Amino acid sequence: MFKKILAAVAVTAGLLLAAPTAANAVNYTDGAQCKFDVSVAEAGGTATLICIPGTWSPGEAINWTVSGQDGAGFKLASLRTADTSLTFTKHANADGSDVLTVTLPASASGTYSVVGLGQSSGHECPASLTVLPADQASTVLDPGSSDGLAHTGSVVASWAAWMGGSLVVLGLIALAIVGWVRKVKAS
Repeated sequence: MFKKILAAVAVTAGLLLAAPTAANAVNYTDGAQCKFDVSVAEAGGTATLICIPGTWSPGEAINWTVSGQDGAGFKLASLRTADTSLTFTKHANADGSDVLTVTLPASASGTYSVVGLGQSSGHECPASLTVLPADQASTVLDPGSSDGLAHTGSVVASWAAWMGGSLVVLGLIALAIVGWVRKVKAS
């Protein structure tokens, strides 16, 4: 009987450990949002807008639009216009990713909106960037990251993993106690 219970516990543990792997096999990135590498930049500096693979259709043409105070002063891939906003078309990479480096004008200040619109998929990806005037030092940390590292890997909360491990250990202890009690009763 003990072997059957132990086998059931092992199979259950294996299934619980395999479930996140199976869930991660599906490509969930279609239509993902693009993010700047920083949330606050200084005027005259640069910021990079990163779209992960699968955000766009492979090789899709993307219409990028930048708007905000003195939006015409922005440079995207060395293109400059005289409008209050800047529009630029760029093709996504073969894996559906895109990286857009934005050069901020020296007179930039405030919040700027950057919107990408896929011509074939119709996916819209808005992002915003706050720009501090050149004479003001940036002391704001990126709120999207607490330790500066990307959040990758399992989506299981650490408390859930500890709770699951604790339940397995408690179950093994309970099985050991039941086995010991049966052995004492038998003798």
